[in-house]
Amino acid sequence: MQSRRLKKNRQYRLVYSEGKREAGAKVVIYYLAQDEGGVVPGFVASRKIGQACQRNRAKRLMREIFRRVEGRFGEQNLWIVFVASFRPKESTFHEILADVESSLGKAGLMVING
Repeated sequence: MQSRRLKKNRQYRLVYSEGKREAGAKVVIYYLAQDEGGVVPGFVASRKIGQACQRNRAKRLMREIFRRVEGRFGEQNLWIVFVASFRPKESTFHEILADVESSLGKAGLMVING
């Protein structure tokens, strides 16, 4: 299975400007419904997170979280951007996972398993 991601700057700008936003404590999620293409993610970690190794770790964590929740999306055609607002050294994987699941549930994008 080929991994699809948002790659172009214009795709990110479109999601930011025309999409909706759901902010959690650890991750901010921007999403935009599309006509086709399935769920296509993008991952962002700004310089506020720290050095490059910390930003890369934050993106790796968010990619793994996306892989775990990917099959539970109700909406099948989305562009979704995950923006890290946590420091990887100060947060556990399970805290970030719970925050993302909660935000996706609030946005109505995912069915939350109880």
